[in-house]
Amino acid sequence: VDLGNGRTITLPNPSTEGVSNTDSLIGTLGLNYGVTDKWEIGAKVNALHRQTRQNTSDENHQNSDTHLQDISFTTQYQTTENHKKFPNSLIFSEISLYDKTDDLNSKTFSSALIGGTVYTVNDPIVLSLTGSYQYNAKRDILTQNKTVDIGDVLSVNGTVGFAVNPDITLNTGVGWQLRQADKINGTNLGIKHTQTNLNLGLAYALSQRSNITANVRTNISGNGGSTFSVGLTTKLGELPPPLSERY
Repeated sequence: VDLGNGRTITLPNPSTEGVSNTDSLIGTLGLNYGVTDKWEIGAKVNALHRQTRQNTSDENHQNSDTHLQDISFTTQYQTTENHKKFPNSLIFSEISLYDKTDDLNSKTFSSALIGGTVYTVNDPIVLSLTGSYQYNAKRDILTQNKTVDIGDVLSVNGTVGFAVNPDITLNTGVGWQLRQADKINGTNLGIKHTQTNLNLGLAYALSQRSNITANVRTNISGNGGSTFSVGLTTKLGELPPPLSERY
């Protein structure tokens, strides 16, 4: 499942000779702290509920599961802002402190992601380009004496944002992703593959402290389904002064 900014969660699907359909609900809770005006650190928790339906030999089967998926540490640093020559830019990273993927043994430090974003603001248009690389460590398969090496993921996403008014922003973009082939005991399981995604989103400012976002991500090419996400962000503590007082 592609969560955006290159971050992916591995959800193995059971093999079947019939028809299979899976719905996954991922709940994310995160907290960021501004160490300085440019540097943020944070933590994030993902919980997963998944339901799989199968039709094999004219028989219907259904199973579901709910569990804590992973816990990660995040950091972000603003490298340039309002520079006379260079566009705005930031770098970010994420380390998985705990991961519990179905059919695999739980593991600490199972993945690491590093990336960066370059963006420019030409009111009311915001153009941004994000690139990231996610490394996935080897993990052991439950009930089997085998080790799976989940393929690393390289992602590039371009986005165009349009501020309709002071409260509403619309955005659209295209993402490209390259995923290396998974390996079991050093043997390739399938092939590496690429896919292209179409992203559509909306951001709405509920107040000075809070905003809500909604995004849809679907495949244009390559394997995979669609992802719909809704998020709420709230700023705690003292609010920064308005732009009229800062400039």
